[in-house]
Amino acid sequence: MAYPTMAVANAFIQKAKEGRLPDLSPMKLQKLLYFAQSWHLKWKDGEPLIDDTFSRWKFGPVIPSLYHEFKHYGASAIDQFGTFLSPQGGGYSLVQPTVPADDAYTWAVIDEVIRAYGGYSGAQLSGITHRPESAWTITGGPDGGPISNEDLMRHIG
Repeated sequence: MAYPTMAVANAFIQKAKEGRLPDLSPMKLQKLLYFAQSWHLKWKDGEPLIDDTFSRWKFGPVIPSLYHEFKHYGASAIDQFGTFLSPQGGGYSLVQPTVPADDAYTWAVIDEVIRAYGGYSGAQLSGITHRPESAWTITGGPDGGPISNEDLMRHIG
């Protein structure tokens, strides 16, 4: 079962709040999610970690809903968890989703992505996503089109 994108984003934000992930800007968050999704797809034979699709934007893969949630931070570090509206008993409620503490596998994926990429800036990670063998590059230019999970799994970059 894939998590809501915001739940995994909030897991990265939690790591940043704990001091385990420096300078978590919106761009850096997007790219870390890209690597987490790609690795999970590879390790779990195509099973997605998150329930959303990356789009090809100028500075690399982006999940538009996540972009809009955190764009007010600009290049600054994110210091608050993300939320979304969820239907609740005929109305809506603001929800702050996260990965359950007992999901050791998903937390291990997040920790491994942080170990590999957490020291890079958002701009540096954007450069990595633009390498010739990456899913962003092989699926085309920055036209806003989707990057398939199959391409993420095969071309981690």
